[in-house]
Amino acid sequence: MLCSVILQNVNFALDDPNNTKFSLPQKIAAINSALQALVSYRPDAASYTTMMLLVAGTRQTLPSDGVRLLKVIRNRGQSGLSDAGRAIRKADMFVQDALIPDWHETTGQTVIDEYFYDSITPKDFYVYPPAPVSPIIGIDISYVRVLPTITADTDAFPVDDYFAPAIQEWMLYLLWGGDDKQNQNYADARSHLSTFFQLLQIKASSDGAVNPKSKG
Repeated sequence: MLCSVILQNVNFALDDPNNTKFSLPQKIAAINSALQALVSYRPDAASYTTMMLLVAGTRQTLPSDGVRLLKVIRNRGQSGLSDAGRAIRKADMFVQDALIPDWHETTGQTVIDEYFYDSITPKDFYVYPPAPVSPIIGIDISYVRVLPTITADTDAFPVDDYFAPAIQEWMLYLLWGGDDKQNQNYADARSHLSTFFQLLQIKASSDGAVNPKSKG
């Protein structure tokens, strides 16, 4: 699906087919804001699963487009060429440190048993046993990746079409939300925000902390 479909639906809701109430650049900026909000509340919307080759040792870093790790899944063997591999379980680094204090210095192995992840360092994770220098081995991982910036209505919609209604609701919230609180459009904006959360099955903060101007 192209972003033009999203814009057509928003234009219909705004009764603004010719971009007179809000310019096309404003609406494209609203799409990008909506995508940022979507990933903030539903990281799975930008999830991606791929094979990753490991560097030697315990510490590993996500691919360059990675935002944060979701899960390490399984071993993929030498050069990541195996289609079947042993599952890798998530473990507690505090327990590991207590049981094997020098685990970062142990001999590298070709099969990874466990991984360790702390959201404080979202782009890094650790594996055990350490990955060897040779041969290079691969694993399957799932992670949140950076979405492309939308620059034109002809760009592809970068997440699953399932999320299109939520994106449209956030756009309407953002576009109407700059009006004075006494204006009917402001009430409409808050209604669209509520629908956004309902579509994503998320309970909105009761204090209304979300500010449309902060998401531009």
